This record gives sequence, C-alpha cells and structure tokens, in this order.
Amino acid sequence: MGIEYARRAADPTISVVIPTVPAYSHGTTLACLDRQRIAEPYEVLVVDDGSLDRSEARNAGLREAAADVVALTDDDTKPPADWLSAIHREFSADPDLVCLEGPVFGGCRSVGSRCYVGCNLAVRRETALGVGGFRSDFSEWREDVEFGWRMEADADGVCRYSEDVRMCHPTAPRTAIKPDLERQLREEYPRRYEEVLNASVARRLYRRARALGLTQPVHRAVNDLRRLLDDPRVSRNAPERPGTADSAGRVDDGTPE
Repeated sequence: MGIEYARRAADPTISVVIPTVPAYSHGTTLACLDRQRIAEPYEVLVVDDGSLDRSEARNAGLREAAADVVALTDDDTKPPADWLSAIHREFSADPDLVCLEGPVFGGCRSVGSRCYVGCNLAVRRETALGVGGFRSDFSEWREDVEFGWRMEADADGVCRYSEDVRMCHPTAPRTAIKPDLERQLREEYPRRYEEVLNASVARRLYRRARALGLTQPVHRAVNDLRRLLDDPRVSRNAPERPGTADSAGRVDDGTPE
C-alpha cells in the first residue's frame, strides 16, 4: 500500500492524513504543514495508491496513523499555520469530542456546521474506525458528509464546528456532482438532509447550479483572474511573502471574520 511519511514523529499528538488518489501535486500542502505553529509533535501521512478510491485511502491513513487525533485534508489545500494548534486545542479541551469541522475558504467554500467537508476534518481515530470509517459507495461525492452524519448518529461522543479551525482550499473542487449519490444520501438521511443541505434557498440554488455544471467554470474563471493578479489565495506556491498570514498564522482569504 502506498503510504508515504512526509513527516515522522516518535509519539505524535496529531496524525495528518492526505489522500492523493489519483496522484496530484501536493508539495504546497506539505510545505504549509511543515510550517505549523504547534509545540506538540505531529506526523504527516500521504496515501498514494491508485488501486484505492478516496474513502479507502482515508481509511488506510486512519488505520496507519499513530496518534489518537487524526486531522484530514486534501492534496490541494493550504493549511493555515495555526490549523493543527487549533485542532489540538479543541480536542484537549473536551475529551468527549470525536469529530471536528471548520470553515473552508478560497475556490472551494463551506461555512456552517454539519457539512463535514473532507479537507477540514479531525477525528478521534478509534471512534472513526469504530463507526466503519468512510464508505466507498459514497466515494468521490458526499463520502465526507455521510461520514460526519454517521459520526453524529453512531459515535459515542460529540461532533462540533469551530470557526477557529479554518482551511484554505485555493482551487475549485475537482469532483463533479453525482446525482445518484445525492439521492442516496437524501434517502438514507432524510432529516439531516433537510436540516443541513436544504436549510436555505441559497444552498438549494447552489446545489442545482452545481448539478448543471455552472459553478465550477465560474470558480475557475475567478481563480484564473486572481492568479493573474498574483493573489496568494489561489497561488499554487506555498505562501512565502510577509502578509499572506496574520499573526495567528491564518491565511488571508479575503473573507471578513
């Protein structure tokens, strides 16, 4: 199985798992993870195995991880420098916390609780494996949402959203909506679907626009324009210039606090 240790630690407090299937350039993500402002030791695992789907890759990373707390992100993100310290703070403060999510900004955006975006999740390893991990039958569309809702339903503990656990996802999502999986999610979790994904007119309209293929071209056009302007939110290079992160290490995504 292709698991690369991009960073090792003898007794890590947090394990970071990055699935890259199919393989994708993840140097920027690793560079950002190398600059985390956290005193506690942490390890970084990259799962690069073309025989696995994304759910299987995340589960392989969960099984291999040495820490009790596992932070999950994608191979095209820019984790802010305080990402792991914010995760550590939340789990240290609440022994009942089993699943943690936060906002995502950039070309891929998600704000609000119970969305469980896979590029910005952290879990108790044993609890996540105990509920079965990520389901392959949802892989590539909503496997992260389904996992989070199953943690809410089946895990012995608390799921929480924290504004402090922020993630920058510079590019538009590479996945496209799969209507059959969207229907399956709605059938399996009707109450949660209505409470979360149908909670507002804006969310319903966005989902329909994405299903028609309208949102990603717009995201890409906006990101191309930002790249021409050398905007650090979408640059494929890790942020190096002063001012791309604030004093707390948060990447400036241009969104008001």
